[in-house]
Amino acid sequence: MPATKPTNPAPAPVAGPGVQVVAALLRRDDHIVLVQEQRDGQEIWSIPGGGVERGELLTEALIREVQEETGLRLATVGPLAYLVNTTTERYPSTVVLTFDCTDWDGNIAVHDPDGKVIGAVLLPLDEAKKILATSTAARPEIEPVLAYLDGASTSRVWSYRDDQPAD
Repeated sequence: MPATKPTNPAPAPVAGPGVQVVAALLRRDDHIVLVQEQRDGQEIWSIPGGGVERGELLTEALIREVQEETGLRLATVGPLAYLVNTTTERYPSTVVLTFDCTDWDGNIAVHDPDGKVIGAVLLPLDEAKKILATSTAARPEIEPVLAYLDGASTSRVWSYRDDQPAD
């Protein structure tokens, strides 16, 4: 049987490495920490996280990002909740690993060296989900976290091309 040509072939890969990002679901009982960011001229709500720097382990990056964006100290990095793989023109081949973290302490105080995070807050889960549902953050940042918080199974892989779900 002859091979058929795919109807929607993937674009040619962009040269160079992809982007690695870590994020934390900082949970305490029925509360979760959200951060407010200034991004591309808009204020958005999301969970804390950011890019893994060259030579940094994922866990080291997560601990650093949580400290910078919230002032909180992760005592233990929790289990992997889910993984998001996205590709856009601006950020090709991005992998975001989100960890479910309950072992943290300290007081919320933003120290973001990038100046993007302008606030952080511990909110009841229902209120946090409402804020996330109306956030102007990109679809790959919001859909997976809301699904996970609503009880979707762990370790799910979410894939997006140009912010649209990929099959």
